[in-house]
Amino acid sequence: MSEEPNAKSDLSPEPVPAGVKPRVWTPWRMRYVSGGTRKDGCVFCQRLAHDDDVESLIVHRGANAFLIMNLFPYTTGHMMIVPNAHVALPEEADEPTTFEMASLRRPVLRAMRRALGCQGFNLGLNLGDVAGAGVTDHLHEHVVPRWRGDANFMPVLASTAVLPELIPVTYAKLRAEVAREIDGKSRVSYFLLTDKTTTLVDASGNLPEVTARADEPLWKAAVRSAGELGAQDVEVLAWGGEPRAGEGPPALLLRGRLPDGDLAPNCALMDVDEALTRPGAVGVANALNRYDWTR
Repeated sequence: MSEEPNAKSDLSPEPVPAGVKPRVWTPWRMRYVSGGTRKDGCVFCQRLAHDDDVESLIVHRGANAFLIMNLFPYTTGHMMIVPNAHVALPEEADEPTTFEMASLRRPVLRAMRRALGCQGFNLGLNLGDVAGAGVTDHLHEHVVPRWRGDANFMPVLASTAVLPELIPVTYAKLRAEVAREIDGKSRVSYFLLTDKTTTLVDASGNLPEVTARADEPLWKAAVRSAGELGAQDVEVLAWGGEPRAGEGPPALLLRGRLPDGDLAPNCALMDVDEALTRPGAVGVANALNRYDWTR
């Protein structure tokens, strides 16, 4: 579980008296419920027209449909399959769009299972405000990953606290895994941020790269590789690749510790500013500017 940047958090669940149903706090949804996020125009069309897919939470761009994470998720990893065309109903979508939306389900489900370890899914369309659609004029299909004992759409089903992962972390994991499923990109590079002014590079002075094993998610492969090079307490922070989905190889921004004198012989330390000029570090500077993870 990652902590909110520049914020203190105590995620230890408090004891719940017998017979009392615990509350599951999802405060990030309050802005959505209260209407504080409403803007003029279509949110999906605006996101699709934006150049920075990391900011827009777009995971994949296709010829007729795209994948975007929900900014106010029901559960961690809540994603939507959305047509590029501004249509409100399935019967208004043309055949290529209908086919592509359906074909995206398989790679999305595989990517989510591998990256998040989810045990089930809710998939569905809400058509019209009477059916609960938050956006009524642009068709979208929800893909909601589920775990035993998590929070349902309305009731709380078990005496289990829901500990949501930060959206930038989940986005990085899913974007890398979706690219692997759709484009066959099974190799990932990473930039390791520490509390010092240096980062890991390989023997050639480039950012380390690793190929994931068959059933290993890319983010775990990166964490494993960093550990093999001598880093400790490694975790994913954000996406570190190209801003636009589909461009460039997967790259992740990691955080960890580099104990002095305990590095593998096939790597070295490099000044962060110099490392940011290396191939594969294009998106890392954007991530460092977008999120202040150093404090």
